[in-house]
Amino acid sequence: MSAIALVGIVFTVSRRFTSDRSEMLLLSFAAGVLLATVFLELLPEGVARADGNGNVFLATLAAMIGFFFLERFLHGFHVHEDSRAVASRTLVLIGDGAHNFIDGIVIAASFLASPSLGIATTVAVCAHEIPQEIADYAILVRGKLTPRRALLLNFLSGLTSLLGVLVCFWLEDLVVAHLSWFLTATAGMFIYIAASDLIPELHHPRYRGQWIYSAPFLLGIALMGILSRVVGTRH
Repeated sequence: MSAIALVGIVFTVSRRFTSDRSEMLLLSFAAGVLLATVFLELLPEGVARADGNGNVFLATLAAMIGFFFLERFLHGFHVHEDSRAVASRTLVLIGDGAHNFIDGIVIAASFLASPSLGIATTVAVCAHEIPQEIADYAILVRGKLTPRRALLLNFLSGLTSLLGVLVCFWLEDLVVAHLSWFLTATAGMFIYIAASDLIPELHHPRYRGQWIYSAPFLLGIALMGILSRVVGTRH
């Protein structure tokens, strides 16, 4: 699953994928994927695991507040294009690292239940990780990273899934008991990234009137919806 982060290599073989137009199309797709992941996977799964504990959404709010102050720190209170790009890439690496960590926990917990469930869960996670990693790669490239460096950092953030597996085996009862809070916190991270950094970029004056940038946004949502329904990504 960690190796899926290398899917961005497809976009390093051609310069056309690094043009401003292509980057905006990928960012639009990324926004759709992140929001769909939140509302079709993370929050429903978090609520289901919370057993009616409405306080679990405090983790979502806390994550959004935490990312707000983190972004203010990264900007250094000087908001301009370069600082926003740096903040976006930093936030997405943190958010994706947390997401992959949780995926590792979920996979390990599934194998603890039964090998067949573990295999099915791994396939499901990998299916929804492909568009997720493409989206992350697009954000990193937009964050002023070279394609190769974006690929490397995206792969390193994917390795947190291995850490999640180890933590689950070491602290099985504790981790599984609080998994709903991890899920809803990750949802807060992704909501903030999409709503604060990606979607506003699509409304930038130089892109107004170009409705083509709306298509990848809807495509990202539709793709995650199909994967969630067909593959069964709710673990």
